[in-house]
Amino acid sequence: MQSETTAAAGTPWKVLLVDDEPAVHEVSQLILRGLRFEGAAVDLLSAASAAQAREVLARHPDIALVLLDVVMETDDAGMHLIEFVRRKLGNHDMQIIVRTGQPGMAPERDVIVDYEINGYLLKTEITAQRLHSTVIAALRGYSHARSLSGHGGRGEAPARDQELAEELAGAAPEGRIVLQAQAQLRLDSLRMHGVQLIAKWKTRRGLLSSEQVADRLGMGTPRVRTMRWLLEQGVSWARHWQAEFGSTLRVSLPLIGEFLDDPSYLQQLLQALGELSAPSLQIDLELSQTVVLRAESSLFEAMQGLRQAGVGFVFRDFGAATIALPYLNSLGFESLRLPRCFVDGVADEPQRAAMARSLIALAQTLGALTIADGVGSDADLQFLRWEGCEVGQGPAMARVSAPSELVHDLNEGSRTAH
Repeated sequence: MQSETTAAAGTPWKVLLVDDEPAVHEVSQLILRGLRFEGAAVDLLSAASAAQAREVLARHPDIALVLLDVVMETDDAGMHLIEFVRRKLGNHDMQIIVRTGQPGMAPERDVIVDYEINGYLLKTEITAQRLHSTVIAALRGYSHARSLSGHGGRGEAPARDQELAEELAGAAPEGRIVLQAQAQLRLDSLRMHGVQLIAKWKTRRGLLSSEQVADRLGMGTPRVRTMRWLLEQGVSWARHWQAEFGSTLRVSLPLIGEFLDDPSYLQQLLQALGELSAPSLQIDLELSQTVVLRAESSLFEAMQGLRQAGVGFVFRDFGAATIALPYLNSLGFESLRLPRCFVDGVADEPQRAAMARSLIALAQTLGALTIADGVGSDADLQFLRWEGCEVGQGPAMARVSAPSELVHDLNEGSRTAH
């Protein structure tokens, strides 16, 4: 049944609570009543069994979050529902948080490893504040996942707007791309490891991120021209660092276009790298879930070709994206980046700590460097260092001194394409 919660403005966020205990529904309704996120209300839907949940999901395909009990009509009803959502419905954006009163039936370690979930809570540990925080974090994760998978924000139509495409196509030659350089430090020594170049496009619709631009930038020449400009900036940063300080610096930048299964696009990237003499430097391309899944049949060969040209690879939003582990392992990513939703406040949030700990251990098993994005405090930094995370970036890193000539550029500055 649907709650009577309505949004004063904006489409409500739909949250489905699946639990066979009526008291859980009553208490959750009271706790979440009036909760809002990004200007819209949270609408709590209810199901008393996994079977009822399937019916609700059929009527409401836009559910953002499922709060799921494990033991209902059967001891593993909740686990089967997870498989139904992920495999049968093919929905990998919906956030699923397991809430169980019987952890022995579904141990946290096994559930996190074997099932595609976004969180694990013991009912005995849930407080009003904890539930509020969990729901808000999950809705933020859902919104982010929708953006990564190319669906855009809620209510946003697929953007193939010709006017915007033309505006984006001219951004690089017209000096309308802003670059922000974010310092990445080794957590064991607090020495510089690298720089992430974050690109923003100046448009009449405001600043757009690389994720927002990817599906809107025109095919062919505009994509290649934009990507070449970004490669030039990355090579420039790396060379400047090497000349000033006599050491190498990894520079990572987003892959624009995400069409590595297109032989023509790949060839033009390789040509640009050759002309820029990039093999002597350390350039990393950031790949999203979209490109990894889109180019599944040819991605390994494409990555190997780019590696021979001196490029490394970062899989961004590790843990927030849904990728089969054997496939992820076969690609051999040099680095895996934990998103902010798993990092910020990790030292004070047990659920977040459990997820971060598991992901760091998994990255180590895959032989990849772990980069934590959004390290916000010294406590978070210490936690991540203790758990074996090698590199961090975020506000806490900005307080650590880099060579004085680049402190502003690396930690706070931005610059615009010319």
